[in-house]
Amino acid sequence: MLSENQLLNHIYQTAEMGREGIQSVLKYAGEPKLIDALNSQCAEYEKLQNTAGSMLQARGEPPRGLGPVAKASSEVVSTMKAMTDRSAANIAEMMIQGSTMGVTKSLRTLRDCDLRDDGVRRLADKLLKTEQANIEEMKRFL
Repeated sequence: MLSENQLLNHIYQTAEMGREGIQSVLKYAGEPKLIDALNSQCAEYEKLQNTAGSMLQARGEPPRGLGPVAKASSEVVSTMKAMTDRSAANIAEMMIQGSTMGVTKSLRTLRDCDLRDDGVRRLADKLLKTEQANIEEMKRFL
């Protein structure tokens, strides 16, 4: 069983990965509506990350962000895919894939967690709803 702190750290890292992914493709997006959608999603990930970080600190544990290898790997893959095809459809597809991975990992983590704190559960649910809303929003650009 995973602890609630491990779940909070998962939320922190997932939101960080979402922000990193958006920031790595944002410079290749040319369509104003796509740029607005990505900026909005990035702001939502930032709120989730800040909330998870604050909750961890309140529990006496500093948040553990993504390692430099994970960040660099994500940046390289995103940049390569976006450089070869800068279309809104390609960028949206990349974002959908990332959010789908976030949903899958979050559901697995939730299943393995012993949740007792309603605040932690609400934040985990908010992450899932955010990822699902992001997928739906990106479908408009396919």
